[in-house]
Amino acid sequence: MKVLVAIPFLVVALVSTVWGERVVGGSNAENPYPYQISLQLLSRGKYRHICGGSIVNERYAVTAAHCVERFQASQLQILAGTTTLSHGGETYKVQEFHIHPDYQVLYTSDIALMRTDRPFNLSNSNIEPVTLTDEYAEGGEEAVLTGWGNVIPFRPGVFPDNLQQVSLMTLSHSTCNNFHNLSSTEICTTRLFGGACSGDSGGPLVRKKDKKQIGVVSYGLVVCGSGYPDVFTRVSVFRPWINELTSLNEVEETPETLGEQ
Repeated sequence: MKVLVAIPFLVVALVSTVWGERVVGGSNAENPYPYQISLQLLSRGKYRHICGGSIVNERYAVTAAHCVERFQASQLQILAGTTTLSHGGETYKVQEFHIHPDYQVLYTSDIALMRTDRPFNLSNSNIEPVTLTDEYAEGGEEAVLTGWGNVIPFRPGVFPDNLQQVSLMTLSHSTCNNFHNLSSTEICTTRLFGGACSGDSGGPLVRKKDKKQIGVVSYGLVVCGSGYPDVFTRVSVFRPWINELTSLNEVEETPETLGEQ
């Protein structure tokens, strides 16, 4: 998901669009990853994958803010309970979404919560919430990224039908700050010939040791998997915001929605 040649980061970053920030160097998912969702946009009469995300409870999923900021909730749906885009799973309309009020593109707070029009079917063993960490993730931690993003390092490309997984290692904040102008809301990973790519934005980075989500795919360079760090939104920073929003709305069943924030 990165470039092997010296390209100014500003130029590279501007190529990042709603089509995601990029899994390269991975393999077909060995596990069902029941928290993984595909965020899909209605385009030309058909819903198409644009970003990843993860289920946090029976009515909410989390994704990146840049995945939803240009759209109305009525244009979006969530596919859950499958590792293939072409078949299986269950679909849920996005009733409303909430973008974090501090969000600044390519810098901070790139996170959004989506509320579904009906509860996720948690009786389906392939649909299950992820546990969000409330601990600060350090450098040198093993994590797994899953998603349907490009599997080749150059964009544009074709999204795979099968969910992909790749093992990554987190970097300390100080180390990653040598590559990116990192905010306190972000965490990085790196791996040569492996990482996120277009279509993985919003997807979950889950720590291997406790299977808790520590990151949400945010941005990286145009060419994926070069070893240049990928940037994720740091989940622990936003646990209070997520808890507040979900608790305020957990009993609401009315159709009055924000649609966009």
